[in-house]
Amino acid sequence: MIDFSLGAAIGAALGLILGSLLTYWIGDETIRALRSGMAKTEDQPNFEKLLQ
Repeated sequence: MIDFSLGAAIGAALGLILGSLLTYWIGDETIRALRSGMAKTEDQPNFEKLLQ
């Protein structure tokens, strides 16, 4: 019973840490993509983005 409780606690802690790191990494990449997308100002629409 103690082994199960200890394993569940360690698993939950590792899941929170890995989930937080993954969310930070994905969020950082998303911000970079949005910045590069907004930096380009073209007079003509980008049809590749419209087809997505």
